[in-house]
Amino acid sequence: MSSSSDAIARLQAVMANIAARGSNAANGRPAGAPANMSASANTSRPAVPTSNDDKAASVAQPVVVAEDAVQDGGNAIDTFSSYVPTALPHCVLKALYDAHRHSDEKSTQHSIKEDKQQQQQEDVIVLLDSDDECEQNDTNKKEYPTSSLSTADYLSQLFTKNNALIQSHTSPACEAALLASVSACNFSSEGSDGALSDESASTILPLVVEGKLSPLQAEGVALATTRFNRVFTSKNGESVLQQSGAVQRAGFFLGDGAGIGKGRQIGATIRDAFCRNHGHGRHLWISTSRELVEDAKRDLRDVGCHVEVHDGVDLLGKSGTSAKGLGVGGSSGKGVLFITYSLLVSKKRLEDILNWLRGSSNGKNDSKHQAEQSYDGMIVFDEAHKAKNLEADTRTAKLVIALQERLPNSRVLYCSATGVSEIAHMAYAVRLGLWGSANPLYPTFDSFKDALTRRGVGAMEMLALEMKRKGLFLARTLSWEGADFHTVEVRLCEKQVASYDGAVKWWFKVKDEIESALRMLNIPSPKMIWRLFFAAQQRFYKEMCICAKVDEVVAQAKKYLDNDHSVVIGLQSTGEAGMEVTLNELAESLVDNGSACKDQKGKVDIENVDLPHLLSTCGSIMSNFLRNHFPIAHPPPEAPTIPPLPPDGFSSELERLEHARITDLAERIKSMPAPEPIRELVLRRERLLNSINDLDLPPNPLDDIIDRFGVDNVAEMTGRSGRILRKKDNIFRYTKRFGGTQTSYGLSMPINRDDESDCLNVKERKLFMDGKKHVAIISDAASTGVSLHSDRRCKSSHKRRVHFTIELPWAADKAIQQLGRSHRSGQVSAPIYKMVVTDLGGERRFASAVSKRMAQLGALTKGDRRAATGTDLSEFDVDSVFGRRTLAKFYMALFSSPCSPPSRNTNSILDEFISQSQQSSDDARMEMLTTAANALSHVGLGGEPNVKKFLNRIAGLEVLRQRLVFSLFMSTLDDVISDAKATGEFEGSVEDIKATSIELKSELIIATDSSCGAKTELTRLIIDRGVSFNFIVETIAAGSKQNGDAKFAVEEDADAMERKESHRKYAKSGFYLSKRKIAGRHLVLFAQQKVSDEVDNDFDDPLGLMVITRPNTGKNPCEMSSKDLRYKYDLLVSSEVIAQRISCVNNEESGADNEEKKSENDEPKTHDAISIVRDNWKNVACLWDEAYNKSNFMNHNDGLAPRISEIGLITGAVLHILPALEKAVQIMSSSQRSLRVMRVETDSGRRIVGIKFPVTPQAIERLMVNMSEVSSARQGLLSAFIDEPFSPISDNAMKFATTERKTMKSFFGAAASKPSFHHTEPLQPASKTKLPFTPVVSSTKEKKRKQESTAAQIKKVKKTSDISSFFGKKKDY
Repeated sequence: MSSSSDAIARLQAVMANIAARGSNAANGRPAGAPANMSASANTSRPAVPTSNDDKAASVAQPVVVAEDAVQDGGNAIDTFSSYVPTALPHCVLKALYDAHRHSDEKSTQHSIKEDKQQQQQEDVIVLLDSDDECEQNDTNKKEYPTSSLSTADYLSQLFTKNNALIQSHTSPACEAALLASVSACNFSSEGSDGALSDESASTILPLVVEGKLSPLQAEGVALATTRFNRVFTSKNGESVLQQSGAVQRAGFFLGDGAGIGKGRQIGATIRDAFCRNHGHGRHLWISTSRELVEDAKRDLRDVGCHVEVHDGVDLLGKSGTSAKGLGVGGSSGKGVLFITYSLLVSKKRLEDILNWLRGSSNGKNDSKHQAEQSYDGMIVFDEAHKAKNLEADTRTAKLVIALQERLPNSRVLYCSATGVSEIAHMAYAVRLGLWGSANPLYPTFDSFKDALTRRGVGAMEMLALEMKRKGLFLARTLSWEGADFHTVEVRLCEKQVASYDGAVKWWFKVKDEIESALRMLNIPSPKMIWRLFFAAQQRFYKEMCICAKVDEVVAQAKKYLDNDHSVVIGLQSTGEAGMEVTLNELAESLVDNGSACKDQKGKVDIENVDLPHLLSTCGSIMSNFLRNHFPIAHPPPEAPTIPPLPPDGFSSELERLEHARITDLAERIKSMPAPEPIRELVLRRERLLNSINDLDLPPNPLDDIIDRFGVDNVAEMTGRSGRILRKKDNIFRYTKRFGGTQTSYGLSMPINRDDESDCLNVKERKLFMDGKKHVAIISDAASTGVSLHSDRRCKSSHKRRVHFTIELPWAADKAIQQLGRSHRSGQVSAPIYKMVVTDLGGERRFASAVSKRMAQLGALTKGDRRAATGTDLSEFDVDSVFGRRTLAKFYMALFSSPCSPPSRNTNSILDEFISQSQQSSDDARMEMLTTAANALSHVGLGGEPNVKKFLNRIAGLEVLRQRLVFSLFMSTLDDVISDAKATGEFEGSVEDIKATSIELKSELIIATDSSCGAKTELTRLIIDRGVSFNFIVETIAAGSKQNGDAKFAVEEDADAMERKESHRKYAKSGFYLSKRKIAGRHLVLFAQQKVSDEVDNDFDDPLGLMVITRPNTGKNPCEMSSKDLRYKYDLLVSSEVIAQRISCVNNEESGADNEEKKSENDEPKTHDAISIVRDNWKNVACLWDEAYNKSNFMNHNDGLAPRISEIGLITGAVLHILPALEKAVQIMSSSQRSLRVMRVETDSGRRIVGIKFPVTPQAIERLMVNMSEVSSARQGLLSAFIDEPFSPISDNAMKFATTERKTMKSFFGAAASKPSFHHTEPLQPASKTKLPFTPVVSSTKEKKRKQESTAAQIKKVKKTSDISSFFGKKKDY
């Protein structure tokens, strides 16, 4: 390291050159300077810096920062924003505004009246002039415009002001900021401005005023009903509904998150269809579970739709051979048919469903086809993600497509919080008009998928924006404000580590025994047995991790229960399959021992067998694998495949004889007895089975949790049929949760196991919500549609929910579904989330990233991948192209001879694993690398880089070796992603353009999407990245003020300071100057510690990363390590010294004349700080000012990268010109070819989202030429559309839908005592006043007459309310 005197001399020489060139200093802070130079560093995960940091200063860098990089101390554009319903019809906005104005005026009059009454009671005489009195009354009265306002003015008054008049929803709701940057529109061929007509709200307006629908929900219903009016047409204007096989009435996708009220929006949409007589009063609702039929009935009642909801199982028949009630008459003639996806795929239900929808089960084929073509009712695919696996050729997905094809004129509503998570999972959503005959640009789904897949991981964001712009998609969610997120790390105790390591040795022993058995049998190693081996091993270790968490979860849960909380425990699987096999084996052994006997059917009644303890799922996995797959005999000969009979008969006698020979041979082989087991191999298997008992394996975690809390206190909502419970005298017995003889639970009689489980879960949920059970356990089977939140309508609403997640689902949609069970609309308190993880492998890293980012946001939704977990999780998605590249690099480094470090941070990781007694050295590190390589070989890893295989196999390593291997792998992944970011290859997410100043230069319409009428624009922006010297000084001064009175170290001599600095882990924050000239000049920068010792003492940063800011390019997204900073730069002055000097000067001035200072200038600190620093370090200020001023161009100047640049964004509809965009950038650099989605906020506050496109004249010219070529090639192929008018409301149909049906209770008057269902309270405005109802004013006589009539009715009801009184008193015989 150079001495301080050399640095000062070099600084003086540079300053002399600057003075000779006559540079001027800049004094002002630029407007809109970024506030991302916080004094306290962030504790986010360190990123590995790039190696060419100095070159970056002299080369123009993209003014783009990814969200995951900005979070480290930066100000990113908000990931989420409060939801504002911008697409509400004008009549709804006016009704809401008038209602609030009426309420406000009434409240003001009441307040004035109370004030006057109080004055009269106090006998106070107030003397006021007439003008003063009028002025006082005016202050209490808010001015409202007398004339009708525009839609924009209503929105501004109601929602968008800081003091919004009303809330958009009953609970705080929000939307991904990316989606919030565009509005949902209704573009049409006539050039509409996108506003929804008042007719779209004609059926829901009373519901909004009465508070049965929130404005947020009303917007979703209005957009859906408007979208249903769109019918696509062919090139000659003929409706493609007239063409056979075409599916062309547009559909709508409701992607609202859990708890926002999708069911009520579905109910209001169906109500609208009933009122307009669509589908002749027959509509279809498909969901995931039969128990949700009660929720469907409730949702319809809540919106005043009192139609019959038919349970599909009852209506379509139980046997499948005869379906009852399918005609047009009877009670099942009209209403909503509620079915599940499992019922849809069972037998030939599709034809039964179609028969009911078209109103007849008989008739000719022509009339049936015509009825199907003309059917215009509702089809609701609730939880539509269940049909996502069309690519896997599942029957559910096929039938969902077939149903839409058979009813092309139907109004299709897709509902799912996670349905638009991956492009490949959208194939079922054919009615969105994104591909197929509705959009010939993409004739098939595969062409649509391929076009977006090539765009990388930003494709879903671009697609979500496009869908919302076209008015066919919404994705709102509840704000997670008030919810607490915690990561509970469970470190394995010595006993658990020993148990885990013992199990690892057992599996290695089994592997050796299998290899030995295969050699004895002279069988080549079959792939199938090893596939089964590692699959069983994976399930085993996953179960071990869950069991390790039980102690901590139960201990914390009991503390919360003592504090009057309710606990929800979420997991994915129950382990029932393995337990059933173990129970059967146990029963057989008890029969052999004489402890049990078989019944007449030759079976053992397991429920009567006493068990000494809970059974272990882990042990079941071990024993099942050995009994079923351990080789103990030669494999039987394989029977030949019998060829099918020729449809036209055999061509010759020889062919017939050959077929007979093969058939006979196959039959003889199948009838041969199984090969005799080899005794030695049988003994080996028995020894392995007996060795399981020597392992200290934990019990089934689900049974263990229930046993610790008590079965009477736990509501189990899973799909398993039985469990093991503690009886008297500490004896355990297997108990069935339901069976064939069990009665139903409030619903119709279950017909299969799934229905029985659903009914039982309904009962258990009610016990939990009523507060009779305080712990709820949910599995993947019960994670959809179940509400466990602190609902204000339930008896346990006062108990705050604590949601433990002990089994992390790697699928994002499953995680969202489970978390949404305890956080829903109408809750009294937000839940506490605790993600419980072990310190094994990658679980800790993944879960901590999820929980940390969830705590930062406020919502879960789609359209912005950061929405699901707070920010982008693509860096943690190890099973990606970068993960495979990492694994290949990892294998190459460890399996080379000798081993080489796989990452730049390898030495720091190895030093953590080297024992304290052993000094870190090259030999010790090499030994650790060899240990990691041997560990990979032991579990069969190496060769092809398969990430899933890698993650599964390393679970079979001992705890210490597992941690070592995974740490090295993740460090290598950091390097790969960092290098990909430096080259522009990594598209982590939508990127935020960060700069000091961003101004809008121009907007030019370049195309129009013929499928929806939306415009495509080229937006040009002027970017200024520079950061002034004054702003850096203000940041330092603000940081010293936040940290309070700093304690500075005593001054030391120069040599002592230099020796101390050389051994410092972190470099000092402050101004630095490059030791060498770069591009002909010495560069100045400001470096700040990313992780502060004082603020983040619990966070370990082995590299001592520094955040770099330059005067011309601003903050660099890539940090620099302290070692590199010291090697390349000399410290000019530290932030510590500057802060100390500012504090000393201010203290001296304050002591001299403190009171005068306070009276003359209340805020002298910042101004004084700039003067103090410029006076004391003129050379540093001059260096910075020169670089700041000389870079104020769009081109390089004097070795400096430019501060000013221009970028272009393609905004609006993009999908229709995507081929032209791709072709226009083919010959450009890799970073320009990526076409990344970017987001920017201008100085005026406007947010713009689009695809980055070069704005060079050559690039724009190529784009125009390619767009012209594409347009010419597709001339005549593009579809147009027709927006049909709204169907008129039928008075009879509306009366039928909204009139409450007579029931047995209401007939006898039982319903008079209590309401049949709970009406939701009217929508609460932001202030304390409520939206008023419009009362009907009655005369005094009318009121008296009604009171007398009501009294007479009550008296009559009292006489007949008891059913026994109807038949007379019971007589004694």
